[in-house]
Amino acid sequence: MNMDDALFRYLEKQYLTVYYAEVAKNEYRTLVSAPYVSAIVPPRGEARKALELFCQWMVMDDYQDSMRKFVDLTTLDERMKKENVIFQDYFRKYKPEDNIAPDWIRCAITVDERNEDGSVASFFLTTRIITAEKQQEGAVITSANKEGILSVLSSPYADVYAIELADGHTVNYRMNKAFQEKYGTSFLEGEFTKLLGIYVANEVYEDDHHLFAFLMDMDSVRAAFQASREYKFEYRVFRGGQILYFRCHASMPPDDNTRFVISFENIHNEVEDRVQQEQALKAAYDAAEAANKAKTEFLSHMSHDIRTPMNGIIGMTAIAAAHIDDKERVQDSLTKITEASKHLLSLINEVLDMSKIESGKIDLAEEEFNLSDLVDNLLAMTNPQILAHNHTLTVNIKDVTHEQVVGDSLRIQKVFTNLMGNAIKYTPDGGNIKLTITEKPCNQSKVGRYQFTFEDNGMGMSEEFVGKIFEPFARATDATINKIQGTGLGMPISRSIVRSMGGDIQVESKLGVGSKITVTIYLKLQDSEDLDVSKFVDLDILVVDDDNMAVESCCSMLEDMGMKPEGVNSGEKAVARVVERHEEKRDFFACIIDWKMPDMDGLETTRQIRAKVGPNVPIIIISAYDWSDIEQEAKAAGATTLISKPLFKSRLERTFGMLLGEEKEEQFDSPISELESNDYSHYRALLVEDNELNMEIAMEILGSTGLVIEQAWNGAEAVDKVRENADGYYDVVFMDIQMPVMNGYDATRVIRGMDREYCKTLPIIAMTANAFAEDVQAAKTVGMSEHVAKPLDLRALSKIMKKWMPGKKD
Repeated sequence: MNMDDALFRYLEKQYLTVYYAEVAKNEYRTLVSAPYVSAIVPPRGEARKALELFCQWMVMDDYQDSMRKFVDLTTLDERMKKENVIFQDYFRKYKPEDNIAPDWIRCAITVDERNEDGSVASFFLTTRIITAEKQQEGAVITSANKEGILSVLSSPYADVYAIELADGHTVNYRMNKAFQEKYGTSFLEGEFTKLLGIYVANEVYEDDHHLFAFLMDMDSVRAAFQASREYKFEYRVFRGGQILYFRCHASMPPDDNTRFVISFENIHNEVEDRVQQEQALKAAYDAAEAANKAKTEFLSHMSHDIRTPMNGIIGMTAIAAAHIDDKERVQDSLTKITEASKHLLSLINEVLDMSKIESGKIDLAEEEFNLSDLVDNLLAMTNPQILAHNHTLTVNIKDVTHEQVVGDSLRIQKVFTNLMGNAIKYTPDGGNIKLTITEKPCNQSKVGRYQFTFEDNGMGMSEEFVGKIFEPFARATDATINKIQGTGLGMPISRSIVRSMGGDIQVESKLGVGSKITVTIYLKLQDSEDLDVSKFVDLDILVVDDDNMAVESCCSMLEDMGMKPEGVNSGEKAVARVVERHEEKRDFFACIIDWKMPDMDGLETTRQIRAKVGPNVPIIIISAYDWSDIEQEAKAAGATTLISKPLFKSRLERTFGMLLGEEKEEQFDSPISELESNDYSHYRALLVEDNELNMEIAMEILGSTGLVIEQAWNGAEAVDKVRENADGYYDVVFMDIQMPVMNGYDATRVIRGMDREYCKTLPIIAMTANAFAEDVQAAKTVGMSEHVAKPLDLRALSKIMKKWMPGKKD
């Protein structure tokens, strides 16, 4: 439960109703309301109308006049000139059939703000049950004899007196012991006003003396009790260097017009509680106002941000239709429609993510994954944008000794994609972006503490904006930034995810200089065997990179593996050092050379090394970019193999194992963007989808690969088709989740439960709009083999199809 919820829960326990009213506007809104009150008083509207409804339907008839006077807004300023809180008690109406008890209620008006002239600008009106207090007061009022007073000695009253109206003498009392010791009791047989005068003069705070004025004169007292049988007010006493709060309560016993009972009660704790309640009331109101403001801003942002890509989709569709015979124009329009659709999807995903986080429904998956694969996926997704903006990306690995971890890789990927995306978007073209991954010491057993630092030399942020960057929808107001797409939800979502993992995000930034965002997360470590480094001991390796930090990081990992690395920061130095070692007949075992270097890049360095020392020294080209750009040229230049940045230890181990003949050389297939390059004409698939348009789209996309496709329109049909056909008839099932008759989860359970070995291994791929991490986990739990989110990511779909339908089927 968040703080705002806790405040409202507190208020609901304290009060029957809480209203907030603005006098000038004659408007109110409800913060807390018992159900039976809500049925009568609307949640908001005109204050005067609501107050009349309140008096008419919630107050017993005998008390309605006094309550109407109490809530009269026209006299409120006069009654609250010196008071910030006023009270009125009433007996509430009830309906036996509604099971509402006829309790005593105390209504309070508490000033929230005043105008410059001191008049009330806004106030809270609260009601709470005080039946127990009233019962105790009644016991005192009806005890108009010595024995009766003594019978309530356990009451909270400090002093209680019964006074004869005729002569103003006390007839019985209960007196505070400390007061007796201080002033004596002899005067109690005399005039009450004498006692009261001593009390007021010596005990009561000077500013509150006026409250006792009518009690100091018996003629005034007699006149007052002819108008009302009860008076009550709060006052302050100064005692022991401290101001304490008391309540004076003067009442006439039932059926007795000859005397009145007056009590003085220490209510200091009650007032302190009330102050806390008032503070909670104010905080709850502020929270409600903030929530209303956030909702308004949300609708404003969403209206603008959703209409922008929708305008692009609708506009480009119209343009394509108008130029249907112009292939290039149609192609351009379709490209822009695709981009606008992706942006619209990202908006929807972020809003849904935020909703889940705020409702506390975020569930973390526990799955094994490799950090190097996580970073590879991150770079694969963001490299096209980096290249489009001509940014320079540097990735450094420091002291990462545990790569095999357990956690929610999808959510971590979401956080990192958002942070990298921000660095790309808010860095002008040609900028520098750096990602540093460090494993920090951790005092928890079998837990790794990882730090991911994203740095850029982009636009940066002001100190003021850094302070509110994690507020939903917060975006800087710079004119340049306003042109960049975004919802302002990415950072709040990212921090919520990271904190749910026990970590945190720290932001450092300076306007016009750049930003540094540090993410710390804790991940469980997988049980894995220690790396066997005996085969790498004393291998001489030359590391070549113009980034000194990259050289240092790589050399450190090689040393941990038992090798003897040496680093240089340019191609010229690398060629000279290789030649020097060759002439000394101490060739390096291998050279690791970065592709992107100034003056002499990695390919030219490789050519010169081959020209001067021949083919015997293995050369490993490393790059953070797409292999398809350099693979053929690198092999032609003499490169032995290629590996991608960042250089995790496991990646180096595989590469050197291959050079030593213990591992097969890794194949670097160029990434594909279209499924048409694959041929699955020898495979048969069952496509399960209830939506006709989605079925048509999936048939077109999957059919482009030659795949033979049969259709089922719900889970039950899919189960029947699998049951009716022989083992091996279907090679794969693409299964939607939300369908009538039988959903995809249940259909998968039934298929997996069939008494056929084939049904236990048949690939079932969730192809669904249920795209949250918990949806992926749910798919795996029921036995699905893979999960692909709609709208379909063709690259992800291609990868999955290659995995489950490799090569041509005989």
